Amino acid sequence: MGNKVLIVDDQPGIRMLLEELLKGDGYEIITAKTGKQACEEVTKHNPDLILMDYRLPTMSGGEVLEYLHGQDYHKPVLIMTGLSPKSIADEAEYPFVKEIISKPFDIHVMRELVAQTIEDV
Repeated sequence: MGNKVLIVDDQPGIRMLLEELLKGDGYEIITAKTGKQACEEVTKHNPDLILMDYRLPTMSGGEVLEYLHGQDYHKPVLIMTGLSPKSIADEAEYPFVKEIISKPFDIHVMRELVAQTIEDV
């Protein structure tokens, strides 16, 4: 199987859309709907890429990023947000955060971004 991608979003429709889109490209998909679940899945599966919403229940995206930093995490993270990317840029300033993507996003651009990010690892 291909690279592992962890999709983290509390909206089931977005998780399902991204899962179907990326599975079709050969990625192994892991999903989580909360920040706490995301941290558990990272520990369990060590994904090659995390595609994560910033506003999450139980732990915010910022708290998840802090957790990853504390774990000395080095793989890429792409943040999705309905907020202005500039409004979270300071909180998301970690070397592993490769891009902050505005919602709604273009699925074709997302596919290319995921492929390019994994290729650059």
